[in-house]
Amino acid sequence: MPSKPLPKLVRFLFRHALIGFGLAITFVGLLLAFDIGGIATLIGSSSSGVLATVVLTFSMGLTFSSVQMGFAVMLLAKRDDTFY
Repeated sequence: MPSKPLPKLVRFLFRHALIGFGLAITFVGLLLAFDIGGIATLIGSSSSGVLATVVLTFSMGLTFSSVQMGFAVMLLAKRDDTFY
């Protein structure tokens, strides 16, 4: 039984959620690389540093993905072609 492709709007939202999550991973990487506020030192000296990094990345990913999807939806009205 062949599966139906996802609707255009779902693909549109999923693509922008992935973009937002990619931006969040980049942001967390830079946050840790530059040790902003001593967070990398704190995470590195903690026994649950990996868990802290995963939770930080997931929460940033959720936030950035939501913002990116909202931003993309709000800009749809300004474009001639929908669901690009």
